[in-house]
Amino acid sequence: MKKILGFIVLLSFIISPGHSQTWPKTYTGMNAWADWVIQTYDKGYVILGTKTNYKIGWIIKTDINGNILWDKKLGSGQYTIYPGNIEQTQDNGFIIGGTTMQIGNQEDAFILKLNSCAELEWCKIIYTPTIHDDLGWCAKPTLDGGYVLLGFGNDPTPLNRINLFRFNGVGQLLWRYYYPPDSLLFNEDATDVYVDSDGFLLTGEGYYPGPGIPPGYGAKRPYYIKTDTAGITLWKTIYGKGTYYWGDAAKTIKGANNNYYSAARHSDSTGNDYPALIKLFHDGDTSYNANLTQNTYLGIATTINMKDDTTLILGVAWSPDNNAGPVGLVKTDTLGNVLKGITFLNNDVTIAGTAKSFDNKYFSVSTLFAPSGHIYAWKVNSNLEYDSLYTHPFVYDSLCPHPIVSDTIFPNCDLIVDVQEPIDNPETTHMKVFPNPASTHLSVEFPKYLKLNSGLSNFQSTTIYHQWNYTTLEVYNLSGERMFQKEIPKGQAQLEMDVSSWSKGMYFFRLIYNKQMVAGEKVIVE
Repeated sequence: MKKILGFIVLLSFIISPGHSQTWPKTYTGMNAWADWVIQTYDKGYVILGTKTNYKIGWIIKTDINGNILWDKKLGSGQYTIYPGNIEQTQDNGFIIGGTTMQIGNQEDAFILKLNSCAELEWCKIIYTPTIHDDLGWCAKPTLDGGYVLLGFGNDPTPLNRINLFRFNGVGQLLWRYYYPPDSLLFNEDATDVYVDSDGFLLTGEGYYPGPGIPPGYGAKRPYYIKTDTAGITLWKTIYGKGTYYWGDAAKTIKGANNNYYSAARHSDSTGNDYPALIKLFHDGDTSYNANLTQNTYLGIATTINMKDDTTLILGVAWSPDNNAGPVGLVKTDTLGNVLKGITFLNNDVTIAGTAKSFDNKYFSVSTLFAPSGHIYAWKVNSNLEYDSLYTHPFVYDSLCPHPIVSDTIFPNCDLIVDVQEPIDNPETTHMKVFPNPASTHLSVEFPKYLKLNSGLSNFQSTTIYHQWNYTTLEVYNLSGERMFQKEIPKGQAQLEMDVSSWSKGMYFFRLIYNKQMVAGEKVIVE
């Protein structure tokens, strides 16, 4: 289920081991490993991890120096729960996305909201009883106070592997999109979503044919999907299409001039893997890529932060000899030229998360598995030197009216069981008009869900809306004259209409949402 990145790294001639009595910090207990880290509104940090073979999530709150203030266990240990990421929300709470086996011993995507006291506000599971391996990768806050959840395999149609769910601030599912690939891409996946001002950028991988690949096969390549804020596809990019560039991308951010930069892995025909930087233009056109090491094995870059408009900080790992190797950070320019680096440890995993602080410091987390799983944290300044301790006192968790205690959160999630219903029962997205033909009166029955197909033939996407305020019913005659228009609130299931004064002939009933038709019907009045 979880993609443990067993890849390692480091350029020995530019990266020195370093020594500090302050770092690293070690967080031990119950075979734990790191998944994510963020800086919070009060200048502390929250580390997200997993304990005891995916049975318990672990939320650790530290002060600015990495000392534990409190920790929360997520789950009872009775079933699998894998939290993929945690983010601060607009109300200074937290949103978590991931995968759980809470229901029926099958994997389902979940999204969970905590308040500023780390108390459960709501939790939703995308429950699909016909699918046993549907995953949730990550959840991100949107700019309007809502959330998106990136999922995988949440649809019974094999081509609909990549899914994006949009929720409002109180956890209501607004829409769900899936993104089928073009005819040559296969085994695609997306594991990161970047929330941009003009939409969402999904980052992942897919297999695509090309030079040096036997007919009927494909090489793994970085894969990107850009949508607008409503989830509608704007463009898709298969990086390295038509070339010998192979690999995958982990995380993407936006830099100067609206360009996108990805932490990635580049694989070549010799079987070597390199931690790499990929640049895309804002419209999806490819720009360039750069290897961050040479002549190394099992290399990958997994985290990326913008230091400033011209400098990037990436979490990297690689091996000089196919064994456990160095893990750390590198500083590069936007062309991928390595300016400096620091080694944290030798390991067979890599950097799980790096948080950029308010004062341009970098707090990274990783895992050391032997003899048991421990979470490690390091903090460096912008010159990649170990940070010194802060002696200035900070007030933590000031938005919580009481001290936060270390205890367990039991995520008794609500099930979103009808996410599958519009697919299993497509009639729930249809508008019905009867009797047809009609003479004096007719009834309009509105759909339970709204379904919108959009995009070009090779890049078509489907949205299923679960929440909306109102739609608009329009009726036109054959001459294109509008005969009727009315706003229909979501709670209204049916409308009775008097058509006794209408001329005989055919009429077109259209249900409009967001200026697009989501349902239609032809009716004859005689």
